[in-house]
Parts: sequence; structure tokens; C-alpha cells
Amino acid sequence: MVEIGSTVIALYMRYLFHYLKMANMVNLVGLVDPGQVSFQSGTLSHRSKHLSDCLKNADGDQFYLVPYNPRGHWVLIIVRLAKETVY
Repeated sequence: MVEIGSTVIALYMRYLFHYLKMANMVNLVGLVDPGQVSFQSGTLSHRSKHLSDCLKNADGDQFYLVPYNPRGHWVLIIVRLAKETVY
């Protein structure tokens, strides 16, 4: 079976962004680029810094969607900084 790459996940995220924009809800959700934080995208320190930079720009009560592929399986991590919660 062929693994789904980060480009496919990014396309789904683009669709989600478009849908959120139409519903005037785009300010509720932050999207993190899966190509920058997944296992195959550079060193651990590079991935950590990118994620840290994204979360530093968090706006109030936003949810951040972080697709992550540790190896062979995509998981979705949802971060809510205002509540200090990770789902």
C-alpha cells in the first residue's frame, strides 16, 4: 500500500481552510504545515522550532491542527493553547 504524503494532507487542509473561510470561522483554527513537522522533514530541532514559531503566533482561543506522521500513519494533534490542552 502506498502511503499518503504530506502534499495530499495539505490539499485537504486547503479545502478545510476554504470551508472555514466561507463559514467566517477561519480565525478559530490555525493550520500547521504537515510538510514542516512530520518525521521525514528535517531534524527534530528544525521541526520543533517550526511548531514553536507557529504556536507563538496563536491568537486567543484558537485551535491548532497539527497533522503528524511519525512513520507510516498520519495522526492529527489538536492544540488549544488558551486551555493548555492537547488532543
